[in-house]
Amino acid sequence: MKRAWTRPSNLGVYLGVLLGLVIVAVAHTPAVAQVATAASSSVAAVQPVPHPCPRFAPGSVITQPPALFSSNGVLDLRLSYQQTTDAAGRTLFCFMTPQGLEEPTLHVNPGDTLNITVTNNTPSSPVEEPFNPPNCGDASMTGSSVNIHYHGTNTSPQCHADNVVKTLINSGSTFHYSVKFPSNEPPGLYWYHPHVHGVAEPAVYGGAAGALVVDGIQNVQPAVSGLRQRILVIRDQLTNAGLQGLGESSPVVDGGIPNHDLTVNYIPGNATTTPLTRQGVTTYTPSILHMQGGETQYWRICNCTSDTILDLQLQFDGTAQPFQVVEIDSVPVNSQDGTQPGKPITATHYRMPPASRVEILATAPSPSVKLAQLVTTFINTGPLGDEDPTRPLFTIKLVNTDDDAQAGDDNAGVFSALNTRQQMFGGLANAAVSTKRSLFFSELSDGSAFFMNVVGQPYALNTVFDPNNPPAIVTTQGAVELWTVQNQAAENHEFHMHQIHFKVLSQDNFEANGTAQAPAITGQFADMVEIPFAACGNTSSSSCNTPFPQVKLLMDFRGMVVGDFVFHCHILGHEDLGMMAIIQVNQAGSAAASSN
Repeated sequence: MKRAWTRPSNLGVYLGVLLGLVIVAVAHTPAVAQVATAASSSVAAVQPVPHPCPRFAPGSVITQPPALFSSNGVLDLRLSYQQTTDAAGRTLFCFMTPQGLEEPTLHVNPGDTLNITVTNNTPSSPVEEPFNPPNCGDASMTGSSVNIHYHGTNTSPQCHADNVVKTLINSGSTFHYSVKFPSNEPPGLYWYHPHVHGVAEPAVYGGAAGALVVDGIQNVQPAVSGLRQRILVIRDQLTNAGLQGLGESSPVVDGGIPNHDLTVNYIPGNATTTPLTRQGVTTYTPSILHMQGGETQYWRICNCTSDTILDLQLQFDGTAQPFQVVEIDSVPVNSQDGTQPGKPITATHYRMPPASRVEILATAPSPSVKLAQLVTTFINTGPLGDEDPTRPLFTIKLVNTDDDAQAGDDNAGVFSALNTRQQMFGGLANAAVSTKRSLFFSELSDGSAFFMNVVGQPYALNTVFDPNNPPAIVTTQGAVELWTVQNQAAENHEFHMHQIHFKVLSQDNFEANGTAQAPAITGQFADMVEIPFAACGNTSSSSCNTPFPQVKLLMDFRGMVVGDFVFHCHILGHEDLGMMAIIQVNQAGSAAASSN
C-alpha cells in the first residue's frame, strides 16, 4: 500500500527509499572501527570492508553468488554490516566478509552448526525504543540496529540462535550467532536477512539478503541429480521513476509503473518510465541467463524482496511453458508423507509472496524460439495494494558451451541413495489437532498502521506490534494446531511463520473475491502463504456480502523449537508498521506448559 510512514527518527531513511530523496552515506572512519572493537570484550569485531555493497550493470549475465561451505559439521563466518550510496542516490545495505564477499550463499548439511560473528559498521542513529529485559544484544532499538533472521530454518529462537524478538546489534556493536540445524532439517533453499522491527524494510530493500542452502536434496528429489543449479536471488530497490519523484501507478494496472525495481543476483531490471507521467511507458533491461541447447537446469529461486509479490512464468515467444516444481519453501514437494522419493509437480506459473522460495527444473528453448524469458506476470494486489506489473526477470541466451565463470556450487550433488530420514513433518496429516485458532489481517486505510490479530489475544484487537507485547498465542511443544488465517483488508497480505513450517490445507473464498488460488501449494509444506485482498476490505464482516479470503494451515509444533518467536505479514513495510505478533511455545512437561 502507499504507506504513511510515522517513525520520526527513521524518516530520512524511509524518504530516501520511498520518495527518491538522496541520502548521503556517512563514510566509515577509523573511529568507527575502534568503537566496534571496544563494544565487545569477548568477541573480536569485524572491521569495515572497503567499497562495500557492489552492484552489476543492467543487462549483465547472471553469475552464481559467492559460496561458502561447512566443513566437519561447522561453518564459521565473520560479517561486517555496512551501507553506502549508489550513483543514483539509493542507500544500499549489505553483509560483507573480510575477504570482500557480498552476501555469500551459505551451504550447510542437516545437523551442522552455523557460527556467525557480525559487527554493525553502519553510522549510528538516535535511540528509538527501549526493549524490556531480558534482551539479547543491545537494550534499545535505533534507526541503524540490525540482527539476522535465518528464514525458514526450523532452529531455536533462543538468544544467539534465530532470535529476532529481542536481538539488537547497534552501530559499533559485535554479536555472535551459533545456529544449530536439526539432523532432519529438510534439504532446500533458505535465506538470511535483517529483521529488526521498524527498520526491516529499508535494510532488505537496500539489498541485505543472501541465500542459505541445506544440501542433500538430490537424495530426496533424485530428479535434480547432477544438474547445473542456479542460485537466483531476487531483490527489489527504488525505480528510476521513483528516483525522479514519480510514484507507482494507482490504482494498480498491468503495464503501470512498478512499486519497486527488481534485481536478479544484484543485476537491476532497470525499470524506466518515459515520459515521467503516470501514463508513461515503462521499459525494462532484463539480465541474461545462459543455457545450452536441450539442457535442463535446476533453478533455486528466492523472492528475497522486501515488498514485491511475484507470479513466475517461463515464456517462449510469449507462450507459457511447463516446468517442474521440486521444492517449496525449503521442503522438497511430496516428500514428507512417509514415501520417497518426492514427486515433482508440473506447473505453468508459480506465485511467490515476498520471502518465499521455489526450486524448479526448466528446459532450454529450441533454437527456433526468438525470445525466451522468465517473467513475473501482473498481480492485482487490491485497491490499497502495490503495483506489481508484468515484466521480465531475465532473458535466456543459448550458448554452445558453458563459458560462465565457475563457482563451487554450479552443480547439484549426484544421487547416491534415498534419504528417508528427511521426515521432519512426517505423519502430520494423521496427528490429532489439539487446538483451533482464528487469525486475521487488518489495517488502517491511510496506511499508518497494520495489524496481525488473533481471536482471543490478551490485548485489544488492532494493536500494533511491540517487542514488549505479551505473546498473542501460548502453546506447548508437541502440539498440532489448525489455524484459519483470514484477510479482512483491501490489499494482499503474506503470512509467514518463524521457526516451523505448516501444511497448507486449503485456500478458501479466493475465487469469490476475484482471485485464483495459488498453484502447487495446497497440500504442501511452507513457511509463506499469500492471502489476497478482500472484496470489501477494511469493512466489518457484518456489512460484507462476499466472504473474506482465508487459508487453513496445519501448524506443526512437534519439533525442537521452544521459546518466543513471531508470525507476521512478510510485506516488510506492513510488518514494520505493526503487522506482527509473538507466539510462546513452552517445553512439554514444564510448569508453564501445564498452566496453559
